[in-house]
Amino acid sequence: MKNWVWHIGLTAAMGALIAACSAGTETAGSSLETENSVAVVLKVQKDDGSPAARTKVFVRPADFLAGANNMALSKDSAGLESPVVESDSSVGVLNMETDDQGRLNLPRLKAGSYTIEARQEESKALVRVVVTDSSRDSVSIKVKGTGAISGQVYLPENMSTVTVGIKGLDYFVETDTAGNFKFKNVPEGLLNVVGFVFRTYKTLDMDGKPSAISNLMTVGSSNTKVEAGKTSENVKIGQKVVPAPDTTVKEDVYPVFEFADFEDSTYGWYTSVSKYATAELNAEKDVDGREGLSAHFVYTNDSNANWALMGRALNEMTDMSELDSVVFWARAGLSDSSQWISVSFDVLLDSIALDSTGYENGKAWVHLELDTAWQRFVVTPKDLIEPDEHHIGGNIGWDEVKKHVTNLNFFGGGVTEGTPYEMWIDDVTIYGVKELLE
Repeated sequence: MKNWVWHIGLTAAMGALIAACSAGTETAGSSLETENSVAVVLKVQKDDGSPAARTKVFVRPADFLAGANNMALSKDSAGLESPVVESDSSVGVLNMETDDQGRLNLPRLKAGSYTIEARQEESKALVRVVVTDSSRDSVSIKVKGTGAISGQVYLPENMSTVTVGIKGLDYFVETDTAGNFKFKNVPEGLLNVVGFVFRTYKTLDMDGKPSAISNLMTVGSSNTKVEAGKTSENVKIGQKVVPAPDTTVKEDVYPVFEFADFEDSTYGWYTSVSKYATAELNAEKDVDGREGLSAHFVYTNDSNANWALMGRALNEMTDMSELDSVVFWARAGLSDSSQWISVSFDVLLDSIALDSTGYENGKAWVHLELDTAWQRFVVTPKDLIEPDEHHIGGNIGWDEVKKHVTNLNFFGGGVTEGTPYEMWIDDVTIYGVKELLE
């Protein structure tokens, strides 16, 4: 008999719980006999373990984005907090309900990734499932209290509002004219919140018959952790428009130094990691619509105490006390965890130089949240984190490093141990430091 393979991930925990059955191997989870008509036997329970009878269950492809398609709304969605589209098994969209024992059989699904949500009025849960073939396996989830999400989308120019959805779930809302949005009642887990504009244009096809063309423009996204009874606030999506520094004055008064545009690849840049971290650095062309080469940094952090960075040494110790700003573009990769970048001005001298100068090795830095869309970042001295008495992370403060900076580093950050992350950086420019031009 053929053995079927499943991978089941529960988002209630930050890591993935894997259940699989393959030839000669059995891990967590129970495997049942294959039946071509059934893909999953789902058991939904309340938090106390009792059956969650007559609970709504929604199956959606992992990349499903409610409000970003032309699917009709379901007639039985009345009373639900968010619109729900009609079932369409051909695309993996199912609206179902458990029986009196909190069970149901999900019909056979095409191979792919799916999100299954169990939804009651004040308690919900989700499970993410990867189907590698038609199979039958059992999945149990418990509905729990819900959380909320509030935040702001940086609206593109000439747009008064956009739609905000959650990848893999059937929730979407419209922002107000300032870009503010809120989801009041969503399941726990790490949710990918996406801002977008979806439009359908009426036209005529080649035969002159009425037709329609749909267009989806993504503004940005944010991986957001939701906890029961709490609101995840200040979620930011998209690219904030920041005025460029004024460079209309003479360059010798207000110098502009192009530190790296990566058009000659990542030559001159290095990577450095702690004991259990890894890092790779290369250059990629025309990433996500950005023309030319940009730096591509792939890394893992085995724990929050470990680190991985990409950096570049200055030609010599540089007095940056007149620094106005460092401006660069960056974006995150798609992952199941929030991600950030740390910009660090470092003093890295050997023991002989330290003895002769009386300086102290250390850094001044700032941590910035990344989005999956390109963002323009402006870092000024006042943005850098003030050091504490313990100098955590080697932070000794801007006043202690600004007159003798030796390196500019970019640290990669993420909250899930062992998770591979990637980010891209482009067009790093330094404003206000005349010494860099000499």
